[in-house]
Order: sequence, then C-alpha cells, then structure tokens
Amino acid sequence: MTDKEYAKEIVTTILSQLGGSKFTTMTGAKLSYSINSKDQPVLHCKLPADIKIRNNINLVLITYNIGLDLYEYTLMNTRKDTENQIIKQINDVYAEELISLFEQETGLYCYL
Repeated sequence: MTDKEYAKEIVTTILSQLGGSKFTTMTGAKLSYSINSKDQPVLHCKLPADIKIRNNINLVLITYNIGLDLYEYTLMNTRKDTENQIIKQINDVYAEELISLFEQETGLYCYL
C-alpha cells in the first residue's frame, strides 16, 4: 500500500468518526487530504464563507498522529495575513472527542 492510499484510508476513517456524509451535509465542508512533513495524514475541512462560524474559522485540519494514535486539530482563518492564520491548535485529541471539539470550536453541528 502506498503512502497516498494509506493516507486516504486514514482520512476516510476520520470522516466516518465525524459522522460521514451527515458531517458534510450539516457543515457544508469541502474535504481534501494530504500528507504533512512528518508523513502523517491530514484531513482538510474547508468551511463555507456564507455562514457564521465561531472565530471566523474557515479551515479545520485534523492530523492523525500514527505513533500516538491521537489526533491534532488546527483551526485556521485563511482569509487573514499569513502570520496569524492559526486561531487555535489542540493536540492529543482522542477519537471520541473529535465531534465534541469540532462543534465546540466552530459552533457547527456534525449531525442532527
């Protein structure tokens, strides 16, 4: 299995932990993925500009730390200048906390 296939499998799992298609329907997020410089899979959730989101967050990056089996949230406003784009970073997130943290930080619900 290549790194790209493995990353796609991991981000698919992250998406299912967030609620799958219900998550994308409720949040309007456009999803993509990448592999960061530490060879960790990253799910990119680009949020729509036409809805009010807490702290003007428009991009949420969820990184899977393979060694620790934990996640890392990076909440960003990419409309700001490049120095101050990161609004908040949360490390050592367990899978069962993914939904509650997303809802708490963005003000959007993941499912009904």
